[in-house]
Amino acid sequence: MQDKVLIVDDDPGIRNTISELVGELGYESETAADGLDAIAMLDSGPYLCVFTDIMMPNMTGLELIQKIKAREISLPIIVITGYASLEIAIDAMKYGASDFISKPFKVKQIELLLNKVKREKSLLEENKRFSDTLHLHRLIDNLVGQLEDKKEEIISLQAISGKIVSLKGIRDLVGAIIDVSKQLMDDAEVEFFPVSRKTNTLIDTKGDKEIPLDPGLLSGSIVRKQNDGPSLINKFETIFPLTIEGQVFGALDIRSETILDDDKEGKIQYLLDRCAERMENVALYEGLYENMLSTLNSMAKILDARDPHTSQHSTRVTMLSAAMGNALGLNEDERDVLYIAASLHDIGKVGIPDNILLKPQGLTEEEFAIIKKHPDIGADILKQIPPMARESEIIRHHHEHYNGKGYPSGLKAGDIPYLSRIISLADAFDAMTSDRPYRKGMSVEMAIEEIQRCKGIQFDPDLSDIFIQRIARL
Repeated sequence: MQDKVLIVDDDPGIRNTISELVGELGYESETAADGLDAIAMLDSGPYLCVFTDIMMPNMTGLELIQKIKAREISLPIIVITGYASLEIAIDAMKYGASDFISKPFKVKQIELLLNKVKREKSLLEENKRFSDTLHLHRLIDNLVGQLEDKKEEIISLQAISGKIVSLKGIRDLVGAIIDVSKQLMDDAEVEFFPVSRKTNTLIDTKGDKEIPLDPGLLSGSIVRKQNDGPSLINKFETIFPLTIEGQVFGALDIRSETILDDDKEGKIQYLLDRCAERMENVALYEGLYENMLSTLNSMAKILDARDPHTSQHSTRVTMLSAAMGNALGLNEDERDVLYIAASLHDIGKVGIPDNILLKPQGLTEEEFAIIKKHPDIGADILKQIPPMARESEIIRHHHEHYNGKGYPSGLKAGDIPYLSRIISLADAFDAMTSDRPYRKGMSVEMAIEEIQRCKGIQFDPDLSDIFIQRIARL
């Protein structure tokens, strides 16, 4: 009779995926949507093993494990998990689970598990036939040892996952692949090569050359080679594909003195799978962020276009702020935040009525009070977007004065965000040197004199000196 597998998961997609992979390996399968259905189906066995999720309605996976073991102690149970979780896996093994399988599922991973189950099943059947107490004790010791090994494996995989989840850039993730691989492989040589899809070659970024790509790697398979040179050092080469959405993105090349065992290969593959997932998330996040930023910049340009007298104001303030950032030696992250905040510093004017915003003559006190709300309006628009939390506060305070008499919060000196103080200078300089319906713009020299006069009153004195010396006359 063909071996049969029972798959228990409340997610039909996962049930179908495992069922298809099991079928590819020549096994029959039956599926259950929860623990209650699974218990009812046990009479239709026998089953080679049971795959079960932990979090399910009606009956949890842990409860199902207990009931199965009370009924048939020798039936192997494999826990389905998204990420390696030490607590869940150990709890499940305490209740009688044999192993765990983590998403995304691979045919090879399931094949190894089923082969292991069949071997253990043969051992248990042999034990039943001979009723050898000594053999039973040795088997129990072996299983305890396996549990300890599995615990160490889970801890190791958790450490890998923890390192990867904290990283946000593709370059950092590639660096983590190399660093973790070196830790796992001791003295092995480890390199990562991007794949050129146009030429189907590996790109050596250090030597700026292209290396022929093994066809097996392109199909997503691990490539193993044995070098026959006279030196015994790094005799074995193992090349792992890094696959993202079915496409080979890069290759991890490991050269070692000895051939990699299944445990090390498994950990390297786990590392690459987790990095691929993270890279997909990073790429999606960056794409959404760029689209969002593009939309906000379009809004800022529309605002500039509302008033022909302030056209291109945001662009000029951004250029002046960016020049200040370079002059101050700000790091890349600070320059990026400054650039975005400067581009969007007046976005709150979207909430100001046209009859006030576009008024050709001077404003009344009541009208100016409404205009003064635009930093808060802009900040409130952006603070709804989590990645823009810092930019929103910089925009909120770009009209604060160094002496504490600005708006909206009356912050003073060092309490004003540093980047807000930079934008304040750029904003005021462009406003002074631009024409308005009710006045002609100042000359650069007159605007510099005004900044000099307002040092320590409206503007940060140190930033004012740098702006005057290195930016204003550009």
